[in-house]
Amino acid sequence: MSIKKPLHTIVVPSTDFTTEAFLDCAGVEPSILFGYELDEMNCLGGISFTKVSALRNRGERFCTPWHIEGAYDTLVEVEDSSWLSELRADMPEQYKKAWSAHHYMIYLDSVGCFEIAAESWKALPQRST
Repeated sequence: MSIKKPLHTIVVPSTDFTTEAFLDCAGVEPSILFGYELDEMNCLGGISFTKVSALRNRGERFCTPWHIEGAYDTLVEVEDSSWLSELRADMPEQYKKAWSAHHYMIYLDSVGCFEIAAESWKALPQRST
């Protein structure tokens, strides 16, 4: 059974986002971005990921309680991930030894669940828009 380890809770509840969260894969580090208001200022925040191997996004209506519990507005690491095991099994043998990935997951209201297989993550600094 997989365990979800909490890593980071976003700065405002996703129910208060002023723009719907989205996955931005335009740069070197794919990011989940969202808009919100803080102290009467419009802001953009998010979480970025390094060395991404795979991405999954499950729309809200397709999420089970497992996708929501513990991951609502909180980035978690899924330990003993069957998804990472599946990815590793499909990987060419010469890359398996050097591959270092974690299964990250976050559920955001009205969007659903984002899952990312990546080496690391970081919270993006708040930017005013």
